[in-house]
Amino acid sequence: MAVILSAAHYYPVNYISFHYLCDKTKSFCIRTRIHSFREFSPMPFFVLAFLSGDLFLQLFSSLPSQIMLVLLTTINFLIYFSLKNRIRLVYLLFAFVLGFAWSAWYAQGILSWSLPKSWEGRPVTITGYVASLPVRNKWQTYFFFALQTMQVGGDLQPGKALVRLAWRDHQQPIKAGEKRQFLVRLKRIHGTQNPGTFDYEAWSLQKGLRASGYILTSPLNKVISHHWYHYPIAQFRQNLQEKIRAHLPQSRTAPWLMALIMGEREGIAQEDWQVLRQTGTNHLMAIAGLHIGIMAGFTHMLIAWSWRRFERLTLWLPAQQAGACAALIVAVLYSALAGFSVPTQRACLMLAAFIFSLLSRRKLNAWYGWSLALLLVLMLNPLCVLTESFWLSFGTLALIIYGMGGRLAPRGLWWKWGRVQWVVGLGLTPITLVLFQQCSLVSFLANSIAIPWLGCLILPFCFLSGICLLILPSVGGLCLLIADKSLAVLWTLLAWFSALPFSAWYHAMPDPILFFITMTGFLLLLLPAGFPGKWAGILWVLPLLLYKPAAPAEGDVWLTLLDVGQGLSVVVQTKTHLLVYDAGPRYAGMDMGESVVLPFLHKIGARQIDLLVISHGDNDHIGGAGALVKALSVGMIKTSVPEKWLQPIARTCFAGDTWQWDKVLFTFIYPDKNQLSLGNDSSCVLRITAHGQSILLTGDIEKYAEENLLEQASHHLQSTILVAPHHGSKTSGLAKFIVAVRPQFVLYATGYRNRYHFPHPQIVSFYEAIQARQLNTAETGAIQFRLKEKNAVLSPEIYRKTHHHYWHAALMEDGIKAD
Repeated sequence: MAVILSAAHYYPVNYISFHYLCDKTKSFCIRTRIHSFREFSPMPFFVLAFLSGDLFLQLFSSLPSQIMLVLLTTINFLIYFSLKNRIRLVYLLFAFVLGFAWSAWYAQGILSWSLPKSWEGRPVTITGYVASLPVRNKWQTYFFFALQTMQVGGDLQPGKALVRLAWRDHQQPIKAGEKRQFLVRLKRIHGTQNPGTFDYEAWSLQKGLRASGYILTSPLNKVISHHWYHYPIAQFRQNLQEKIRAHLPQSRTAPWLMALIMGEREGIAQEDWQVLRQTGTNHLMAIAGLHIGIMAGFTHMLIAWSWRRFERLTLWLPAQQAGACAALIVAVLYSALAGFSVPTQRACLMLAAFIFSLLSRRKLNAWYGWSLALLLVLMLNPLCVLTESFWLSFGTLALIIYGMGGRLAPRGLWWKWGRVQWVVGLGLTPITLVLFQQCSLVSFLANSIAIPWLGCLILPFCFLSGICLLILPSVGGLCLLIADKSLAVLWTLLAWFSALPFSAWYHAMPDPILFFITMTGFLLLLLPAGFPGKWAGILWVLPLLLYKPAAPAEGDVWLTLLDVGQGLSVVVQTKTHLLVYDAGPRYAGMDMGESVVLPFLHKIGARQIDLLVISHGDNDHIGGAGALVKALSVGMIKTSVPEKWLQPIARTCFAGDTWQWDKVLFTFIYPDKNQLSLGNDSSCVLRITAHGQSILLTGDIEKYAEENLLEQASHHLQSTILVAPHHGSKTSGLAKFIVAVRPQFVLYATGYRNRYHFPHPQIVSFYEAIQARQLNTAETGAIQFRLKEKNAVLSPEIYRKTHHHYWHAALMEDGIKAD
């Protein structure tokens, strides 16, 4: 209905008639007959077709060649100019191909340079510019570096690319815009790959990053020059950041002030992010379209009111137009503080379009402004479609226009404030389920309180502090203090909302078909009251509510070895039970339990973990366990280090412990009570048997434990699938142990180019000798096996192969690489 009514405003028509049929409940049905259109404006449809072409490219596993793109673009122009007068909708095909070609050309420009494979891990002397605001934590400083040249030995090459560097030398401050020389070790962009998790390689592509590395201590590191005109916005932001840090209050909420003033969210605890996710308010704590709109509106109101006080000014320029110009200036300035992120670009472009229409005294339709901003953002960077912020930003505004537009004289507080929260909260549900496998059930209440609180009591003081710190630091510090105190009160309320047992709903969104069905249902529900078929939207939403992820049959086992970098996490599913073996590592700012294991469990529809096995106490196995225990109900914990757990459900994994789930046999075959203080050699070893095939999970056992297993449990060793002991280290892998197990598949859980050089070439050769197929998560991503009845020949599902895109690292033919 909103589309029809929006069309009535958008398209000039000869005649439109409306019939109102009112009933006793005061709801009404609007029947619209559009008899004829005087003219047709294709702008929104052109942009949507352009976006579709851009998205179509992202499905490709490799980019088309430049010759193919030139040929395709030429044919596209010929078709359009020859048929535009005969086939009215040919412009849609033209826009689709144009979007595809523009995105492909842009991606080719970024991917045209790659770090030579032979240079990975070698000392390289580079020169270039510090191209971003340096981000500092307790251990090191991160920043983007625009390469100019690279040199290894006497080999000097141009390196026109962007890399991400880390430096632990805090004695030498990094300044944005500096031309520097560094001695570094680099590696190609490579991230973990798992179902339902963040794609670091896609994020790096849209940022333009082509390598990452760290700076070595060397006399070669030096500043070459520094000028204001190199990356001036980053220099301005860094100058302001230093002043903010000098006056920032020492409180829990203080890091969020930096996010609200500059869009920088480093140093924020994971627990705080969880509060925002649970309440659906994570969009509030960084500069985005909402913040731009609030500050622009506040500026417009203030300047317009002041302008009217001076008659001469109003004769020169109307107060509304003066306020609009001031609002645009503030919006651009505030966006610059955030580094012109995608949400702020969208807000600025739309605001600029509406202000220019106001200055030219022409009415601009909301959909036209939305589509114009979308087109300009895609022209600036067509790969921004790979980011979550793009979809949340443009999706939110599209829902507001759809849900709030096309109504007849809406009145009351509900229409002015409450309905927009309802529209956004309900309409974004399918999108948030796709992106995060969760949505907040308290977001309506939380946002209804948080948005006006933020807009009236926090944001104005944040913005004023940013200005005053550059002029009157004492006043700026006072504004920061007021904003912090106000934010602390709001944070207490949000924390209370997040602690409610029903605050968030976790649900899997398995495929695009279910997403489009669900989205259609929500769009129907957001139609005006009385619209025929409105409540049929409930039927469209039912498939999502009734959906249950696929599960193994009775007696079957699904094994998933997750890619958690240099660490281990295995998920084992039977028909009605779930076992997690190890939870991956936790590093500074990165918890693999929270960022990899938990999203995967949400994707498969897990509501609880029946048994959590932590093989031993090393960080790369136990580090992520805390996030799992906090987020999900855990029936029992079995581990060789029960003393590390406060939960009474923790028990020691003793050899001989046996149980059966859904006709699948589970047995611990190591350690016994005399082998619990041996570090790696105390790891819990679990054997799983189904349909005459078996899986052996060994943790980090080394040669001592392997000897013990050969003596005490040799009849339990032969297995179909073996997760290699200690990631393939040469401290494990006895030849006779390998012969006793004699696996068909050997799985290594390692990090890309890990410093330990796992798996060791000698271990790889041992398994080659018995003709075992070897797979390494560093090269394959997550690996899944499904042990089924009458499934004598196993075929692994390799995530990097089934979900390969043109920006991903090349997949090794055999999935194993030994340094």
